[in-house]
Parts: sequence; structure tokens; C-alpha cells
Amino acid sequence: MKKLMFAAAALALLAGGAARAEDAAGDWAGVIAGQLHVVIHLAKGADGKLGGVMESVDQGDVKIPIGTVDATPNHLKFTVPQVNGSYDGAWDDAKTQWTGTWSQGQSIALDLHRATAADMAVQKRPQEDAIDKGPLPYVNEAVAFANAAAAGVTLKGTLSKPAGPGPFPTVVLISGSGPNTRDENVFNHKIFLVIADYLNRQGLAVLRYDKRGVGESTGSYAAATSADFISDADAAVAYLKTRTDVDAKHIGLVGHSEGGLIAPAVAAADSGVSFVVLMSGPGVRGDRVLLVQGDLIARAEGVPEATIALGHAQRAQAFAIIEASSDAADAKARLEAVAAKAVAAGQLKQDVADRSIAELTSPWMYSFLRYDPAPALQKVRVPLLALGGSLDLQVEPKENLAAIKAALKADKDVTVTELPGLNHLFQDTKTGAFSEYSTIEETVSPVALKTIGDWISAHVK
Repeated sequence: MKKLMFAAAALALLAGGAARAEDAAGDWAGVIAGQLHVVIHLAKGADGKLGGVMESVDQGDVKIPIGTVDATPNHLKFTVPQVNGSYDGAWDDAKTQWTGTWSQGQSIALDLHRATAADMAVQKRPQEDAIDKGPLPYVNEAVAFANAAAAGVTLKGTLSKPAGPGPFPTVVLISGSGPNTRDENVFNHKIFLVIADYLNRQGLAVLRYDKRGVGESTGSYAAATSADFISDADAAVAYLKTRTDVDAKHIGLVGHSEGGLIAPAVAAADSGVSFVVLMSGPGVRGDRVLLVQGDLIARAEGVPEATIALGHAQRAQAFAIIEASSDAADAKARLEAVAAKAVAAGQLKQDVADRSIAELTSPWMYSFLRYDPAPALQKVRVPLLALGGSLDLQVEPKENLAAIKAALKADKDVTVTELPGLNHLFQDTKTGAFSEYSTIEETVSPVALKTIGDWISAHVK
């Protein structure tokens, strides 16, 4: 998360400059923590000042505005307010690149070189290409529905369905954390496009939608918490009940990552939901998910064990403060007091502390860290399939699947399955590391698709 899909912290990109201030305009490329390939596009405006956007090639059409840019012949600094990030680099004549640090909660080495065509190339995505080429045995309809419980929130998306009047068993796809559109575009993989296509070919209708404040949907994404996204998913079910081409007796939810936290909450409160599929859904509280996640991801990227242990202790301390706080403002004050001592001792930079505290006390993160999915899971009484990938480093499968199964002991139809060799995105992978996400051509494993499709088909007859 945060891409439970914690690729949202990895969404932090970067930017660069040139050997001479007047040459700073252009395209620059680098890799954050060996994981996320980014390209920085800089240009001078009418006022002569540098500005631009940073682009995540791995994640497709993700472009984030750069804030202030300060470039001299030997020094480049810039801010990226939208992700609370910044870059500080010095020019290295020998390497002809900027050598510096990307800061976003923590400092990470980042070198920027002039971007080549290879740096900006988009990876092949054969499953998505096949869908684009068609022909498609189903129709796509642009839809919009309001969330009656949230003023100013209208969700827009796509309802894809087999040809004919129906009514069809229908699935709502609920995406993971981060500003996801209806296709859940992560590391340049359109996960929900591929899942929807597969389910449509099995005779099911599928509704997928842009998150509030993202894509064509209205509302504020920055101010939203998981509770708001639960409300939006509930609005999606309510909308489907109004359609004559939807089989109201067979409306199900498929939630990925944070969506796997949202789906049980909706099903527990809405009798109109007839089945649930969880893809890498959390079974333990958010702080536990992220504590383990941090260790696993760092270890997969070769971080020394001593450094991993230190990071674990620091996260555990911060999470304990958040758990003990009365609200986000209280947590912020407590964290600032702890950080002040570390800054005074020279153990932490003030700007890094400020960004870390801002992220930890943001509406989504503060609520996620304190959210326990067990109470909602305990109330679910409809058929439920819980899946995890054995190489998922973001939502560790064994602990979370065991917790889900324990919480669902009163539900009579529960299937819990760990799929071997799959990562958090349900791709066939070697290690599960973030750095593999974008380089894998497969968007969703055929085994995962068949497992989901077969289970749903058996429960809508």
C-alpha cells in the first residue's frame, strides 16, 4: 500500500539539469533506488525561468509538475510539491551527469544523465496490445455515477459487458492505493484493463472507475481516506442496482491491494453484494503491513541487514506514536518532538523530517496505519476468494492470508490460496522486487486470471 500499492512512494520521481545553467533545458533520466525509471523534461518559460514535469516511464502516462528549479553551472536543486519530494545534485564533469540525492521521507542516491531514446522507451505489454488490436467480443460504455453520501463526488468509468440485453452477472473492480484511474495503471501495466477483458470473455460485465479526484472523476483525492474509497465503492454497487442489464442477484467485488481492504467493508454493510475476491488484500492492521513491507522490499534490493534493522526500528517508533495519538494533529506534534532531538543530534536533516512527518500524518496514511481489516472481514457472509502471490513483498502473503482466513471463520464459503511465483501485481516474477515490475512484459498471470474467472463463474450460476 502506498502502493499496498506502495508504489505510491515509488511514484516519487525526479528531475535534472545540465553542466551550464543555460543548458539545463532538455530531457534527463535516472533510476530511483534501482527501481523506478524516470525522465525529467525541463524547459524555459516566457519569463526565462526553468520549469517542467517529471515522467515515470515505468508507470505509463504519469507526469508530475516540477515546482521551483534552482540551476547554476555546478549545482541543481528542484522541488516536487505534489509528492513532497526534492532533488539536490552536483555536476560531475567526468561522468557528464548530475550526482545527487532524491529526498522523499528518506534520502536516496540519484544520478541524472541526458535521456536517450532507450530511457524514454515504453516496455512491451503483449496482453494489452492484444486487447487494443481487437476485435472485442464485448462492448465498452462510458458511465458516471454520483456518490450520494459525498457532496461533489461523481465517479466516471467504464462498464464493459457482453453483447446483448443481459442481465449479466457483474463485477466491480476496486483498485489499490495511489491515484489510480479505471485501468489501475501501475508501472505501465493496465492491470484492470486485462482483468476486465478476461472476465468479459467469460460472460461477465465489469465496472471499473477512476478514483475520486483522479482522471475524469470529481472530488479530492488528496483529502480522501480508505473510508472515503469504501463509500465510493458502495456507490458503484448502488449504481449497478439501477441498471436493467445487470443481474442484481449477482453483483460481486474484486479488490486489489487496498481494494482488498475496501471490498470486505462494502460487502459487510451491503446485502446487494453476492461475492468477493481479494487480490493481495491485507488481513492485519496497516502499520503491521507497512512494517513488514519495508523490510522485505529493502532486503530484495540488497540493503544491508543492519540498515534494514535500523529502518524497521525507526518505522516502528513512528507507527507507535501514530497509534497512541488522538488525531493527526496530535501525531504531528509528537513526531516533531522526536524529530527535533534527532535533528539536534545531527542524525536527521530537518527537511527530511518535515517531509516524513507530512506523509505519515496525511489523511490517507494516518487512517491506513490505524485501520484493522478484521472487524469488517468478520461480518462478511458471502462467498469469498482470497489470493496472494508467494513473492508479494508489499502485502506478505502468509501472515495476511492466515489472518483473513481466521477472521472469516463464520463465513461458510471461503477459499484462501497462495499462488506460487507471483508478485504483488500478480505477475510471474523471479524475486518480487519493485525493480522487476516494469521490466516484466506480462501484466497479469494467466494462472491468476483463470483462478479468479473460474471461481466467479462457479458462484454466479
